[in-house]
Amino acid sequence: MKSSILAAALLAGIAVAAPSLAQTARADDTGWRMPHERGFWGHAGISAGRSKLDADCPVGFTCDDKDQAFRLFAGGRFNNAVGLEAGLMNFGSFARGGGDTDGWGVDLALVAGFPIGRNSAVFGKLGAVYGRMEVEGSSVGRQTGKERGFGPRYGIGAQVGLTENWALRADYDRYRLSFPGTKEDLDTFLVGVQYTFK
Repeated sequence: MKSSILAAALLAGIAVAAPSLAQTARADDTGWRMPHERGFWGHAGISAGRSKLDADCPVGFTCDDKDQAFRLFAGGRFNNAVGLEAGLMNFGSFARGGGDTDGWGVDLALVAGFPIGRNSAVFGKLGAVYGRMEVEGSSVGRQTGKERGFGPRYGIGAQVGLTENWALRADYDRYRLSFPGTKEDLDTFLVGVQYTFK
């Protein structure tokens, strides 16, 4: 329920932000751009940080549901208000119920936000993730094996421009991932650098 409420609030925020951002369009903006058109893809970066698997621990076992996560990403803008970003994720490895769980994924999200200065902004993200999760070992109370599938992903973030091209960036995201026999939420908090092509 909390996830649905947060996703709805994020979507509403993006919808409200988009018209406001459209008013900040640059004089050289020629309108809508598509991913196959020249000038659409405008930034790329890398982030690292913490991931946390939101799942119950089997009774009588100690679980470690936190690990390091990494993400490579690239994106572009349809206009000055709304963009698109794709990413490749390593979610990390988790010790649960005497076994190990790890995985990776690729995600695609619409991005909209409020610009602050020339290369700084706050933004929201809403999209989908395709994940591959593997549970192995003697994982008590859990099915073992590999599971692939699609799920929703959403998040918020901010970037602070260091120069016209380089920015520091922080992101909080939630992914709904398919595991053998179930689906679970996984949260990430990542910090990294972004390069914007001019």
